[in-house]
Amino acid sequence: MRILARRYRAAHGEIDLIALDGDTCVFVEVKARSRGALGDGLRAINSDKRAHLQYAARQYLAAHPYGDIRFDAVEITVAGVRHIKHAF
Repeated sequence: MRILARRYRAAHGEIDLIALDGDTCVFVEVKARSRGALGDGLRAINSDKRAHLQYAARQYLAAHPYGDIRFDAVEITVAGVRHIKHAF
């Protein structure tokens, strides 16, 4: 993947990373946890957070149109790093 933007800020949200994976624009939410189990960070991406990310993605796409998009999540914990494609 090629990084297009880091910490993209929109009126009602922020996207941690925006990347290009082939022809697909990928919006990535990164959750880092110094404590807890694998999966704790992903549980923090609730319906409100997803709605804010989707709104910010629409704003980005209005200025930078791409045909295919997806939302990924990256979780960083003491147990390791996990990348989940199509997280939501």
